[in-house]
This record gives sequence, structure tokens and C-alpha cells, in this order.
Amino acid sequence: MLNLFRSRLFLAITTGHFVVDIFNSIGPVLMAVLATSLGLTNGQIAFALTWYILLGSLTQPLFGWLTDRFPGRPSVLAGLSVVWMVIFLGLMAFQTTWMLILPFFLIASLGSGLFHPIGTATASLVHQARAATATSVFFFCGQVGLALAPAFGGWLFEQGNTFGILPLCAIALLPALLLITAPALPSTPESATKTKKHLHPVVSITLFAVVAFVVLMALRSTIQAVYVAFLPKLFADRGWQPSDYGLLAGVFMFAAAIGNVITGEIANRYGMRAATVWPLLLSIPAGLICLWAPTVSLTFMASAIAGLLICGQHSILVVHAQQLLPTKQGFSAGLILGFTFASGGIGTWIAGITADYVDLLLVIQIVTLLALPTALLALTLPGRSDPVIPTHPDSATATTHISTSKF
Repeated sequence: MLNLFRSRLFLAITTGHFVVDIFNSIGPVLMAVLATSLGLTNGQIAFALTWYILLGSLTQPLFGWLTDRFPGRPSVLAGLSVVWMVIFLGLMAFQTTWMLILPFFLIASLGSGLFHPIGTATASLVHQARAATATSVFFFCGQVGLALAPAFGGWLFEQGNTFGILPLCAIALLPALLLITAPALPSTPESATKTKKHLHPVVSITLFAVVAFVVLMALRSTIQAVYVAFLPKLFADRGWQPSDYGLLAGVFMFAAAIGNVITGEIANRYGMRAATVWPLLLSIPAGLICLWAPTVSLTFMASAIAGLLICGQHSILVVHAQQLLPTKQGFSAGLILGFTFASGGIGTWIAGITADYVDLLLVIQIVTLLALPTALLALTLPGRSDPVIPTHPDSATATTHISTSKF
């Protein structure tokens, strides 16, 4: 796996994903800090985080389409997207009022919207013979960034309030430079391109299963997004310090990164259905224990287990969704990731507004219980006898038929 990083382009794309998702994950901790200093409500926090997600996700199909239209060196655009986030988050750090902080925070999300479809498509094209592995490593690096940001961000914000983001902006310039100076994508022989078109995965699936899958993606994304957005605020309300609730959020996301790797292996061995249904069901008690744990140590343990179980299905569901879309990689990646993030953002907004009228703890508990209907919808996913995720270079171009008549 480590030999994947011998490619300068792959190294640039994965480190770029790492820093972009650091910026994406720093938002909830920043909002929890600002809630104390500026007196923000749950609705205001939800508004900021939701529109950050929506602006960064709804633009992804457009950016993915543009990437498909102008191939060659998409890494340059990816590098500029990182620079964009550095500029606007850096400017945000110097603002002192909510009306000035919010616009810079939201505009920065467009950099994430540009980077993700480029990164997802490029990761699989750099190592075409090992596309599945390369894509999983790409997602893993992003998840690690999501995990580390709350922990380090909480400490940095504790030291310097909004100025705490400036060291992260400085560090992000190195991956940006790597992306801008990275080599072009390896060329694909014309014969290989024609073969790939003929052997593109064909997925046969019923309309009911498609609708169930879309709702499943939306609900699962909502559960994850609400936990990521409001765990810091919930424990800030309980008197925790930013470094403490930042570390808790970091543990949740680091476990999510590990969960994606484990779930991918389970899906390859036992099928996507088993890899999705059982973790979702087990996430309910894990999540409730995290919210109600009487001790700090038990809270951290339950947070890790909940993160692993709630978030572990992300990669395999994205791969399955790509097989359902007979489109170019940049556009399909943008569409899938855009829908996933947008649905989670809308769920976060609804949860935040509701939490201003009822208790935030109650809202998160209700969201946790959404894992039950989500698991029922996951019963429509392909089982062990229906291969979905290619594990061999040749199988990446094999024709796949998913029959849902047996469900």
C-alpha cells in the first residue's frame, strides 16, 4: 500500500485531501468556541455549518463536470482550491463580529467543493490497476484529517480564539504547492480507453432499491453530520473545555476512518448488506452510551465505537453509487459526494433549529434512533453473492448485475 505514495501526484492528492478535511472538520469546534464568546444559538450554529456543507457540496457536480471537460492537470485546480480555503479562513480569523466571520467561513467551503471531485477521480486514475485500493487510501487520508482537526483545533482555539486557525493555514500551503507542481495524469492508451467503455460496470437494480438507497444515503449522512456538528456543542454546554470536546470529536472521526477500512473488508467478504445493516443497528446503543455515559473515560470509549459504527459505511456506499451512475468519473464523484454532504447538511440544519426549542440532547438521541429505519433500508443492498466492490484489477471492469428480487 505504501508504494502508492511513490507517485508524486498521488502523494499530492492525498495530502491535499488531508488538509482540506482538516478545514472541513474544524468548523464545529470553531462554532462551539464562538457560541461562548459571541453567544451563538444552536440555530445560528446549524445555519453556518449547514450552508458551509451545502455550498461545498452542491457545487461539486459542477466542478466535477468542469474537471471532465478540461482534463490534463486537474491537480493544479486542486492546489488552487486549497489556496482558496487558506485565504478565506485566514481572513476570517481577523474578524470580530458574527456578521463578518460568517461570510468568510462560508466562501471558504467552495474550495472543498472544487477539491473533492478532482481528488476522488484523480486518486483512482493515478493507479488504474489498483483503483479500489487507491480510492480507499484517498478517503482514509481525508478521514484522518477530519479526526485530527477537532483535537488540535480545540487546543489552538483555546490558546488564540479564531487566530488559532492561522497555523493550520500555514501548514496547508505545503500540500497546495505539491498539488500545483504535481505531474500530469498518466496517459491512457486509446485501446484501453475503448475497452474500458465497453466493460464499464453495468448495474441492474429495481426502482424501489434505487429509492431505498437514496433515502439510506440521506439518513446515514444525517446521523453522521449531526454527531460531527453537535457533539462539541453538547459537551461545551456541559462545561467541557475546547481542548477536551475537540479531542472527543477527534476520537469519533478517527474511529470513523478506521471504520471505513474495516467495513470495506467486511463488504468484500460478506457483502455490502451485512457490512451496513449490523453496524447501523449496533450504533444505536453505542451512540446512546456516548451521550449518557457517567464518566469521561466511558464517554470517549463510546464515542470511538459510535464513530466506527456510524461512519464506517461511507466509502462502500460511494463506490456502490458510482456503479449506479454511467457517467464520467469527475461528474459522478461530484454528484454522489455532493448529495451525501448536502443531505447531511440539511439534516444538521433541521436538528439545530429543533434544538433551540427542545433540548439538544433529546435531538441527538432521536437522530441516533434513525439508524433503525436506515438499517431496514440497507436490507435492499446487495448481499454476499452480489459482488460490488472490485478487489482485483481485472474485476474493476467486470459487468456487475445486482438483483433485488430476493429481498
